[in-house]
Amino acid sequence: MKDRPAMRASLVAPLAIGLVAGPALAAAATIAPHRASYELAMDGSGDLVDAQARIAVEITRPDCDSYDIDYRFVARFQQEQELVVTDQQTQTLENLADGTLAFKTRTLVDGTEQQVVRGTAVNTGEETHVAFVEPESRSVSVPLAAFPMQHTLALIEKAEAGERIVQSPLYDGDPAPEKGLSTTAIIGPAPDNRAEPEDAEEGAPLADETSPAADMRSETAEGDTRDDDDDRGEAEDPMAADMSPASQLSGLRSWRISESFYDSDSDADGMPVFETAYTLYENGISDDMVLSFDGYRLAGGLASLDLLDVPTCP
Repeated sequence: MKDRPAMRASLVAPLAIGLVAGPALAAAATIAPHRASYELAMDGSGDLVDAQARIAVEITRPDCDSYDIDYRFVARFQQEQELVVTDQQTQTLENLADGTLAFKTRTLVDGTEQQVVRGTAVNTGEETHVAFVEPESRSVSVPLAAFPMQHTLALIEKAEAGERIVQSPLYDGDPAPEKGLSTTAIIGPAPDNRAEPEDAEEGAPLADETSPAADMRSETAEGDTRDDDDDRGEAEDPMAADMSPASQLSGLRSWRISESFYDSDSDADGMPVFETAYTLYENGISDDMVLSFDGYRLAGGLASLDLLDVPTCP
């Protein structure tokens, strides 16, 4: 079975990436600290007999300039005589004011670790400088690119301003920054009704159902001094856990985003390496997503949502 790409810490759909690399953003848009899970299943026909996935993400704000993200993408791919389970665990710490990104991604296939990517990136002048610690020590500089949360915030601001097409280079901790990842997002009106995600097939749990927030609180990269026992944020409202995601998002502005990603692996006809569509809310939470990979497509949405504490910022 050929390798199946798992979503990276760009956190493509759940984090709703989008926008313009450049100076630090004005504090107009914000992303609500939250803990969420998503259930997805194969949509339509493809190269696989079946596919299911679960995404778990937790976003907290250790201070007014930073976003701390735990992200996990577990997927199960069924062919005629083969079952493969992939597990991608990513942590990032992004400081908007300093233009820095610390990242760590651990990838497992059928429970066996395949790769660990760890390092830091910093935006200075016209370049993004990336320094890797794992899988090997090396440094590389590429043209200036947006980091994931900067990307998300700017996409919200562009949507609020009525812009419909947004293009940007992007860096999210990929082990091959030389490939020059870029994105083109088309912003449209959101559908009126939110579709509730269907449950995954009963009796067929994915490999490990624990929350990434509980399992991935280790050091992200050199210079990140987070304590493994650090309190990552409590639910903002004790009743929130009893509310459906739709109820918690009701009344917020939203847009339908169709986004395509390109790099040096894109074919000569200009086809993207990955495509996604999702509903993006003004608080940075996304839902109702479609992830289009090479040979198959996954679709689904929010299964759970808890809003967490928001820091008091000027």
